[in-house]
Amino acid sequence: MVLANQPFPPDIRVEKEADVLAGAGHEVLLSCRREHGQVAEETVGNVRAIRHKVHPGSPLRRRLDSFLFLLTLDSPSWRGAIERLVTEHGAQALHCHDLPYARSVLKAGRRTGVPVVLDFHENYPAALRLWRRRWIDRVLFSGARASRFERQVVREADRVVVVVEEAKDRLVRLGADPARVVVFGNAEPAALVLADAPTLPDRLHLVYVGGIAPHRGLETAVEAMPSILGKRPDAHLTIVGDGVSLGELEALVRRLGLSDAVTFTGRLPKDEAMRYVEQATIGLVPHLKSPHTEATVPHKLFQYMAYGRPVLVSDCAPLARIVRETGAGAVFTAGDAGSFAETALALGSDHARLSETSRAGRNAAATTWSMESDSADLLGLYNAP
Repeated sequence: MVLANQPFPPDIRVEKEADVLAGAGHEVLLSCRREHGQVAEETVGNVRAIRHKVHPGSPLRRRLDSFLFLLTLDSPSWRGAIERLVTEHGAQALHCHDLPYARSVLKAGRRTGVPVVLDFHENYPAALRLWRRRWIDRVLFSGARASRFERQVVREADRVVVVVEEAKDRLVRLGADPARVVVFGNAEPAALVLADAPTLPDRLHLVYVGGIAPHRGLETAVEAMPSILGKRPDAHLTIVGDGVSLGELEALVRRLGLSDAVTFTGRLPKDEAMRYVEQATIGLVPHLKSPHTEATVPHKLFQYMAYGRPVLVSDCAPLARIVRETGAGAVFTAGDAGSFAETALALGSDHARLSETSRAGRNAAATTWSMESDSADLLGLYNAP
């Protein structure tokens, strides 16, 4: 696997795929960025991390490699590190995570004669249009350029892996061969499903865990709180995480006079974050609609379900489809604070429905929407002759 220019750990998708593949007898090597203080090679769970630094002794050569990458979308330094996975470590396939270094991986694969799999965690070109980035990155790796690049590499790759059916449909519309696109989602291992889910609290406790950015739709949840509090004075919103728009969200809370009703915990280790999920009445995924959110689904949805927490999601296509298929919660209109408040109150005030959606979510997370049930196509990709 290749997680170019990113550190490891953590990366939850790499870890999940490695667990599935290792369980079938495969060895997973991972080329990733070496951070200060990290060893060059280390086994982390089922991943053997082989860490790379771009010209550590020469800032000038490092800047040149970075500039060449922005010009050509091919890093000579990373391409060399990827080739060494094959020539020195015996890799029999290259599995590239996300779009930016796809050209370097494809070139390395062609030079060494091994197949290349591209693993797209999201609609990357659409995500670039949402993220706050340096001006030079916006100019040299614009959303339009990324779209053209993606259209090219999905046709060159031997296989493509995506996280949800809607993402596969999108790539097929771009010209990808549907027979070469495999779906491996972001579901959680069945072992994460709690045998005895914690009792749902009597108060209405809404909990969000994850990144804080404009496209996450958290402003909608905050703006809905005055209406919710008008009907349920016991309601509370807890936001676990950090991100680029945290300051703006905190300012909105102060402006609406909600400081006693909204808690920000900051970024927490996963175990601590999951304790807040255990205390929730409802888990939130309030994404705004965009080409990005219409073709991906977050890990948190399945974590809520595994913990037996009813979910409230916006009507982005993958979120709405999964929640309606499983019966794990309710769907509101994205970006509409009134719809959020009305739907949260209806779900949160109906104890029978809360219990029903809690059971449905846990059952789905243990069976049809578990990592294990989702792994057949990924294993088939690498087990095939």
